[in-house]
Amino acid sequence: MLVVGAGPAGLECARALGQRGYEVTLAEARNVLGGRVHDECRLPGLSAWGRVRDYRVQQIGRMPNVQVYLDSRLGVDEIVEYGFPKVVFATGGTWRRDGIGRSLDVPVPGLAEANIFSPEDIFSGKRLEGPVVIYDDDYYYMGSVLAEKLRRDGLDVTLVTPASDVSSWSQATLEQSWVEERLYELGVTINEKHTIAAAGRDHVEIQHTVSGRQRTVPCASLVLVTMRLPNDDVYHALSSDPDRLRDAGIKSVLRIGDCLAPSTIAAATYAGHRCAREMDAPPSDDVPFKRELIALA
Repeated sequence: MLVVGAGPAGLECARALGQRGYEVTLAEARNVLGGRVHDECRLPGLSAWGRVRDYRVQQIGRMPNVQVYLDSRLGVDEIVEYGFPKVVFATGGTWRRDGIGRSLDVPVPGLAEANIFSPEDIFSGKRLEGPVVIYDDDYYYMGSVLAEKLRRDGLDVTLVTPASDVSSWSQATLEQSWVEERLYELGVTINEKHTIAAAGRDHVEIQHTVSGRQRTVPCASLVLVTMRLPNDDVYHALSSDPDRLRDAGIKSVLRIGDCLAPSTIAAATYAGHRCAREMDAPPSDDVPFKRELIALA
């Protein structure tokens, strides 16, 4: 069996399949394991998230029936040539670079003139010039954590969000007030209830979501944190030719985690585990694998 991608979904899928006794080949395009976990656990306050990767890498390393290959970016031709009977795509997702998200359904005008960055650019170490504007239409942790990182790097940072609060989804984890307080302590300028109306070479126009009033904010680097798209091109190219799959002996092609529906690290890990647990299981009308305990003795 071939698992393509060694992020949280791919690592957990390979680990659980190996535990069940499957012969598994895990192919990772990069030269490190962990995918988004590897990137995000290096951000301020998120180092503990590396345990999601470390535990699974350790367990896989003990399994002689799971082989791991780094620097192995696979296309359709390579996968067909290898002829694994089952292929699971866990190739993750990529942040959009056009501003489309919860609040905007068309690209931000003027982006061609602006210096646009995505979270992946910051993970890879690209250098930003200040002042920086972060447009957070994700509402979870990424926008605020990037604001903290860039501010600690010595840049002037303004965080713009259409939500009523910074990182409003973190209210569910009781962290929102701490997040906002930390940003203010660091000197991050916060503009809540604002969208990006237009972008330029050295500024952005932000618009209040209620009043519609616009104002100009200086901006040399615009970081867009809106939504992610699945990295599913190879999956679609492979699964679109059933005759070629049959000739290659490939019986099933699946996609899991962010490659199917970008979400949280926890959701991606769960998707990998569920895929492995249900592999080759007979069709059933029962409730699928449950993640939570429903009763305690």
